[in-house]
Amino acid sequence: MSATIHSQVVDLDGFIPRVVSHDREEKDMENLLPWVFQESEIVKEECLDDWPVQDSKFTFFFKELIDYYTEFDPRGPDLAAMSMREEIVLPRKSWAGSKMDPARSMIRSQGLILRLLMLDIYRSLEGVRGQGVEIRFPISASTVKYLIGGDQYGSRPEGEVTVGPRDESLPILSYTGWFKEQTWSEFLGQTLGIMLGQLAKNIRVQRPLQDQEVFVIGFYGPHIHIARGCFPRATISRVHAKGCSDNEVFELEFTRGYNLCRKDDWLEATRALARLFRYLLSGKAEVAAMQAFLPEDVAADV
Repeated sequence: MSATIHSQVVDLDGFIPRVVSHDREEKDMENLLPWVFQESEIVKEECLDDWPVQDSKFTFFFKELIDYYTEFDPRGPDLAAMSMREEIVLPRKSWAGSKMDPARSMIRSQGLILRLLMLDIYRSLEGVRGQGVEIRFPISASTVKYLIGGDQYGSRPEGEVTVGPRDESLPILSYTGWFKEQTWSEFLGQTLGIMLGQLAKNIRVQRPLQDQEVFVIGFYGPHIHIARGCFPRATISRVHAKGCSDNEVFELEFTRGYNLCRKDDWLEATRALARLFRYLLSGKAEVAAMQAFLPEDVAADV
């Protein structure tokens, strides 16, 4: 399947709505500030040796992240500098490809790092647990098969956050991988493929079908970003049944890339991720899985 992706980097306030009070969000930021950023503006390997044993939050995450960063120029490629309009070919299997195989170990590391990050952030947010909904952080993600115009595609993210009982859980966030030889077009195609796989699992529990938004978190070079896709119900139905039109355009929004070893980037990234969790758990997100499993009387501002 070929299509055009129009991508843009969006400021946080235009990307994820704040659904809690200003005071609540600032309290989240206090809870998400690790020990190391109370002592330094930049995390270096030697900082890990001094980390207090009694304050272990985010320690495993930073150990893995610093190991990962040894592979890169810390400046890395910049999402904002890439082409905003790109022709892509959707991969039949998001996890396959001769160029990807040599980078498999690095991509698995990205999935582990993102899982550690999201788990620690979720555990740090006051009031989000015990709302009658099960949020899980599985070690691995399952493969999803879906149809576009009668042709079968497969999607397997590098990890995910799910909602619901273990045997019925559905993804609400997926992790995407990146490798050095990947072109911008391939990166966008893979990102869209992961989004469509998550979308396919979500819409199975929604009748009648509604507009959907899909969030993924991933690496691009050494930096972490959030991406968002919006899929109108008419487009979902048409593409599923008939495939893409000759001039099909998908809109993807990205945050900027964050170097999480820098305090200023850490503060902005964790604000975005905490806000994303709060948004999903508020019931206001157009995510079918949350609408299916979230109790009607639950609100995120708790």
